[in-house]
Amino acid sequence: MISALKRQDNWTLIGLFITLLMLIALFSWQSEFFFTTRNFINIGQAISIRGLIAIGLTVVMIAGGLDLSMAAVAAVAGMVTASLITLEVNSVLVGVLGIAAAGVLGSFNALLIVKFRINPIIATLGTLLFYRGLAFVSTGGDNIVIGVNAWSELGRGSWLGAPITVWLFLAVVVMGMCFMRFTVAGNHLYAIGGNSEACRNVGIRVDRLRGWTYVAQACLAGLAGLMLTSQSGTALPSALNGAELDIIAAVLLGGIALSGGRGGLLGTLLGLLIIGVVQNGLILLQVQIYWQSVVRGAILIIAVTLDSLRRGGGYR
Repeated sequence: MISALKRQDNWTLIGLFITLLMLIALFSWQSEFFFTTRNFINIGQAISIRGLIAIGLTVVMIAGGLDLSMAAVAAVAGMVTASLITLEVNSVLVGVLGIAAAGVLGSFNALLIVKFRINPIIATLGTLLFYRGLAFVSTGGDNIVIGVNAWSELGRGSWLGAPITVWLFLAVVVMGMCFMRFTVAGNHLYAIGGNSEACRNVGIRVDRLRGWTYVAQACLAGLAGLMLTSQSGTALPSALNGAELDIIAAVLLGGIALSGGRGGLLGTLLGLLIIGVVQNGLILLQVQIYWQSVVRGAILIIAVTLDSLRRGGGYR
């Protein structure tokens, strides 16, 4: 059974890679500005912020969970970070407190889902609205401009020709892949997503591990919010509003099962690249924003349909 799933995952990755190459070829043919170093850097920068959140969501979903509040958590972390910067708090402390604030929100999600047994979709839909409201209430709906400082330089800086945010994203991907593949906890998360009751019977601390996935997801969302704020120089309470759908689509497209227990971060990376290439290509082709929304919705439908086909069935 396990070997069959691995073969299925390998075929999924191959299919995603071929799809990505075909999309690159298509948009390169349609636009002379697509196949350039500058544009590929733009694509990498565009997916890196959402990619940080997608990594956390991948781990949550592998363990059989789901988090819809991730973008709102990033917005709150961005507002906290910007507020601390305006108070001239130490730069390192700003980063720690911004991510810690996101971690607290993730802990609340974990409490609702793990302790009170609330359905993850219902729980995080509620916290999505709650956290997004907090982001707006904290400043009365106003943006916070952080100006030029160490954080803004970090977000706009580059190394070896690529933005620091891209390198940070790739580093987190590699660390996440190593964690899920080579650690006991990572293997336990796959097992929990596959059959949580069987895991309980053999002594695996299912609730504790699942709870920590929500905290880790929130911390990565906090890091994303922090980097977005440093990149733009402004914290917006509406930051990443609606990004949840694109992130979920990328994760599902990458082969992560809604039911848990299957998939990996490499698939999520390919899913992010496919969506990033499509969005970038549509912009270069000057496709109307309304049609871009249609395409985004179609990608989400395709991703959910593929998940259903991988499971060999549909809604019951």
